[in-house]
Amino acid sequence: MGGSMLAQEIDLQNHPGRAIYQKLCVECHGERGEGVEDKADDPLEGSRDIASLAGKIERTMPEDEENLCVGRDAKAVAEYVYHAFYSVEARARNTPARIELSRLTVPQYRKSVADLIGDFRPGYSIMIPEDRGLTAQYYGTQKFGERKELKDQKKRDRFERIDSQIQFDFKDTAPKFEEEMNFARNEFSIRWSGGLYAPKTGHYEFTIRTRNGVTLWVNENDTQDDSTTKTIDGYVAPNNEIREETGTIFLQKGQWVPFRLEFFRYKSKEALVELSWKPPHGVREPIPSQYFTPRTLKETCLVSTPFPADDRSVGYERGTAVSREWFDAITAAAIEASDYVMEHLDDLAGIRREDDDRIRGEKIGNFAIFFAERAFRRPLTEPERVELVDGRFADVETREQAIKRLVLLVLKDPRFLYPGVSKRSDGRSDSWDRADRLALAMWDSLPDGILRKRASDDRLKDVREVEEAVRRMARHPRTKAKMRGFFEHWLELDRADDLSKDRSVYPAYSEEVLSDLRTSLDLFLDDVVFSEKSDYRELLTADYLYLNPRLAKIYGPPDAKIESGFQKVKLDPNRRSGIVTHPFLLTTLAYHNNTSPIHRGVFLTRNIVGMSLNSPEMANEFVEGNFDPTLTMREKVEDLTRAKACMACHTTINPLGFSLENYDGIGRWRTKEKNTPIDAKSEFKTDSGEMIQLRGARDVAKFAAERRSAHEAFIEQLFHHIVKQPMLAYGPDVPERLRKDFEKSGYNVRDLIMKIAVIAAMEEGM
Repeated sequence: MGGSMLAQEIDLQNHPGRAIYQKLCVECHGERGEGVEDKADDPLEGSRDIASLAGKIERTMPEDEENLCVGRDAKAVAEYVYHAFYSVEARARNTPARIELSRLTVPQYRKSVADLIGDFRPGYSIMIPEDRGLTAQYYGTQKFGERKELKDQKKRDRFERIDSQIQFDFKDTAPKFEEEMNFARNEFSIRWSGGLYAPKTGHYEFTIRTRNGVTLWVNENDTQDDSTTKTIDGYVAPNNEIREETGTIFLQKGQWVPFRLEFFRYKSKEALVELSWKPPHGVREPIPSQYFTPRTLKETCLVSTPFPADDRSVGYERGTAVSREWFDAITAAAIEASDYVMEHLDDLAGIRREDDDRIRGEKIGNFAIFFAERAFRRPLTEPERVELVDGRFADVETREQAIKRLVLLVLKDPRFLYPGVSKRSDGRSDSWDRADRLALAMWDSLPDGILRKRASDDRLKDVREVEEAVRRMARHPRTKAKMRGFFEHWLELDRADDLSKDRSVYPAYSEEVLSDLRTSLDLFLDDVVFSEKSDYRELLTADYLYLNPRLAKIYGPPDAKIESGFQKVKLDPNRRSGIVTHPFLLTTLAYHNNTSPIHRGVFLTRNIVGMSLNSPEMANEFVEGNFDPTLTMREKVEDLTRAKACMACHTTINPLGFSLENYDGIGRWRTKEKNTPIDAKSEFKTDSGEMIQLRGARDVAKFAAERRSAHEAFIEQLFHHIVKQPMLAYGPDVPERLRKDFEKSGYNVRDLIMKIAVIAAMEEGM
């Protein structure tokens, strides 16, 4: 009874359910189910079938007078509502979703500028190897070289290894990593080099604690040029006392940048070098090894201009809002990027010192053309070339001045800011359009060289070719960076930015523990999503955590032996179940001095189980002092929400929240609260009216892993994050198509990502 064919056969105007709806429902839900402010804010729309919808109506509507619409009446109203405005088909018919004209979001803008400029450096867009740590070169002299007398004797005076972190106190000795070394005790040097990953966007403070000479470069390649910007310049060591050198630099989330630290000891009593950082909203800590790669990388332009936040009113980030503040930010960012291009023009244009003026002019001219073409995501037409390039060089004194003007013009041009504006003259999509959509979907950026070559050869004209391109892109680190952004949104990880805990209640908690927990969660998500199986169900039901020595003391089994770094530790499956019980989430979904079944229950309802909640008419604030101090948290919540008006939602929220009561306010397993055994059992009524017995967190995880609405909610949120457009704009059949493909793939998340990207590239939208 839920098909669109039947909807065409039904006379909705004279349907018996319409009269009942008008009498009992319209006051709160509106003529078209749009909702009424302060009564039923959310529109009547969803994914239930007619039978499930009738059951919901019979049990809950009209509020406080549920006996007025039961049996045949409830079924009639359900059928009318379903076909009039509730179902996907009805919504597509009444208000067809459309692909909206949308600018680059702030992260897309930053990433696009970085990749646009970075791609002029050969080797910029490389695959980052799985190896972690830094390449460490140890030398027997202070000048990063070998002593001549030892070289003549064919004795080794240098060696190379991979160091996971830079945390060394050599005291009054030389490095002892290899037996053959002949280093002097008071003279040697070390150069650490490779790449650094930024997990967040913002300013990072680096600190080197040392007794000796140090220099740090972050996002700089030409470290031998004295004019380059040093993040920390501590080359001169005034004495052998311990001191701290600090430096700050702006980095961009998901970006790998070159990293180099040089350290030397010369005729000093002791040697010490320890490197730490303080990320945005983070704590000062040694840089975890997973943020290093031994691979030498290319620097790029990271725009630090602050932007106004993107619109999130529809539940996902999109580039639809344009304000004076945004326009001013775009102008300032374009100036910042043009200054960078001017400073590095010879390098970016491939100009050599021996090039004469004619060759230099040709290379600058080619750079101008390629810059505009890469920014606009397709070759320039002849009129565009005359307008953008020839016009810029015609009326200026120097080529450099022309390039600066061109960069400013291009980065403020709608053809750069609004993907899809540069189309064929007939308005139809071609391989260039598809390359553009794929790059935005998979990377939030511009097409790289390989994708541009496919477009140039017209090798993205059918689904098979697009799928082949997507498989290659899915393996790139840029895809992993974009997926980390999705999990930040889906799991609401920004809750941790200003988190605090009562240390008298949780003495084991610290900002360092919270930082470790975030790393633990990131490692878990990467491990599951980018494994061969990439199983969505494992996200919910995995019985292991990534722990380091500090976390193992709090969350690990008594026999856990972790000496350094993070290791995957298998735990009791009755106590841990994937993201549902990950201590990072449980810590953020709790009060500063207690658990919070309401916060946890709301999160599970909306984000994990995939059920909707109406906005409460009036939120009851939880005030600890209003309750008998001998009550457990469960008892307090039951007392707070026992009113009938509250229970409309809390019949769903409370059982899910209570299922996590075995975990305290920082996510540790517990069996008692106030010497009272924890009661995590509840009866949970699904939206179809089925009653399920929940014994704890694993039952919730299994329920969500097998639940269709949870799959649908996950797919929809992932689609919105990847495409940043309404899913129904690509066709009313897209949600069900993706759900069936997701099920057939064994709930493979990577496969789902690729299928969404293919739809974004191939479908023209409605």
